[in-house]
Amino acid sequence: MRLWICLLLVFCTTIHAKIRVEILADSAYPPYSWQEGDDVKGIYADIIREVTAPMSDYEVVLKPMPWRRGLSMVEQGSAFAIFPPYYLPDARPYIWPYSQPMLDEELVVMCGASVAANTPQAKFPLDYHGLRFGMNAGFSIGGDAFWQAVKEKQIDVEEVKSNRENLLKIVRGRVDCTVNDRLSLLYELLNMIKGDQLAVADMSLLKQGPVLSKEQGFLGYSRKGEYPYKQAFIEQFDKELYQLKKRDGVKVIVERYLGKSPR
Repeated sequence: MRLWICLLLVFCTTIHAKIRVEILADSAYPPYSWQEGDDVKGIYADIIREVTAPMSDYEVVLKPMPWRRGLSMVEQGSAFAIFPPYYLPDARPYIWPYSQPMLDEELVVMCGASVAANTPQAKFPLDYHGLRFGMNAGFSIGGDAFWQAVKEKQIDVEEVKSNRENLLKIVRGRVDCTVNDRLSLLYELLNMIKGDQLAVADMSLLKQGPVLSKEQGFLGYSRKGEYPYKQAFIEQFDKELYQLKKRDGVKVIVERYLGKSPR
């Protein structure tokens, strides 16, 4: 009798065992996603945790990863999903499908104050020929014309690990400009000032240029790999994301990091 009870308990436990789902996260993209110890912090991480909390069939684990390595794992099919890629199906055919958009971002040019051409009205990339850009490794942003200018050696690009490294290089005159999300750059600047890596006066050494585009961050799924739960997860994730947005949950998460909008 005791044996039957033990077997029944094991059987019931097996039935209700959650499916472990690992999702890769950009390890160096504050305030949206970054690594702190073994944990993932940031706006997108909090959104995904909120969305997946009601998804009781799954144990969702967020794993920090350098962006380029994470993309490679998704391409190989060894990773189920990654956040937060922009919607680039032609440049990254190995990511498919994408979730519903989680958040809007605004791409801008940021340069040293000595770059006279860098104004809000500047023509990008034409007005930036001859300059050196620091670009986060694995980021395919800036547009086709920018990367064509790089290919034709009209613009030079140096890959860096993070916005922090980029901003320090601009302030120290080692690169001229960068392209990235406006809030991410400003958030990093404030943290660098708080951490005494930059002085408030150093802000005058930087100047924002034109807004290049408005992008959206997604959860992107690997086209490859054997994940029998994939379709069910995708559908439930989008359903819960819709509900989170409907109750202004995404806005609340953003305000935790950036404060309330005055509007």
